[in-house]
Amino acid sequence: MNKNNNDTETTKNLIKASIAVVFASSLGIAINNFHIGEEDTTTKVFAERLETFKRHVISSHWQWRVRQPTTMIMLIHYDDSGSEMNRTPVRMNHNGWPTADMSDAGCEKIWSSIVASPLRVDGFKVHARYYAELETNEDNYWCRFSLSRGTYFDYYPASGSVTTLED
Repeated sequence: MNKNNNDTETTKNLIKASIAVVFASSLGIAINNFHIGEEDTTTKVFAERLETFKRHVISSHWQWRVRQPTTMIMLIHYDDSGSEMNRTPVRMNHNGWPTADMSDAGCEKIWSSIVASPLRVDGFKVHARYYAELETNEDNYWCRFSLSRGTYFDYYPASGSVTTLED
């Protein structure tokens, strides 16, 4: 009689385990099929700042071309409605592109004068890093602006070129 009870208990436990596995599998499949991924708002805002950066680099260059030869311009920043928000001085190189000291602090200065906002995007810090080739002169360096998760873009002051967003 005891063996019959053990077989019955084993069968019941096996059925319970099978039901749990089927339920967990069904739940996993349902979550995978019905989950709608959330958009990465930080990267989206960073991409918008990149577009602002590009526009203001070009705007600075054309303003320099009108006033050349000068080493500084006053960049006027507007909001979406066309009202003036503020003005920032921008140091220009001999080619007419925004520049600063060849250092991390210089890259931070480029960001703050071009974008007219602190090095923050959606509450996250934007890292401004200075990179240079072996020869250190004004034509051989660039600034990398990146988020901590790895998304970045580069700015080359010698030519005014700005790369696309990279991961």
